[in-house]
Amino acid sequence: MKGGGRMEAVIFDMDGVLMDTEPLYFEAYRRVAESYGKPYTEEIHRKIMGVPEREGLPILMELLDIDDSLENFRKKVHEEKRRVFSELLKENPGVRKALEFVKKKGLKLALATSTPQKEAIERLEKLKLKDFFDVMVFGDQVKRGKPDPEIYLVTLEKLNVDPKEVIVFEDSKSGVEAALGAGIEKVYGVVHSLNDAQALLEAGAIQLVKPEDILRVLREVL
Repeated sequence: MKGGGRMEAVIFDMDGVLMDTEPLYFEAYRRVAESYGKPYTEEIHRKIMGVPEREGLPILMELLDIDDSLENFRKKVHEEKRRVFSELLKENPGVRKALEFVKKKGLKLALATSTPQKEAIERLEKLKLKDFFDVMVFGDQVKRGKPDPEIYLVTLEKLNVDPKEVIVFEDSKSGVEAALGAGIEKVYGVVHSLNDAQALLEAGAIQLVKPEDILRVLREVL
């Protein structure tokens, strides 16, 4: 890894940061929960935000006290997600300009998302964002999901950069903790309607930022 103090790379989480997806996850999970006669709340949703689905769905079943097999529950979630995402997926305002700015600066761009590769690639291609990234690491390519730092350690290794030369944008407590655990110091908490801004700060985010303000932050620090 190189060293020297100058920023070399920017790493983005995907859901909630690049894309306005958390309301879509919320809607899909709400529909599934209600099909079992269970209410779905923002408080419940925050407990699984940023957690890979293979770990998050068993937690969700327990939180909702659902009496069914994990296989059936997972199938219902995937079917509902497919419907919701195909209809409503959109990028967050300002993120495309932020990605363009990083590329013009000559820095490396990476994606570190808990979403499985197939789903993530479909979304990135749908919104024409995939080609911005030099490195992409997905939730099903690591053994331990966020808040474990593994996904960020793998991303740093692929980028071949020092963690002190990296900026991260994350929207979940588990994501902030994962990035910090990998030795990255400049971790910004991205706020939206469904996450807990205070939890991002408590997890160690150095500053809160809305998606549309990411470009301004990058201009200030790069």
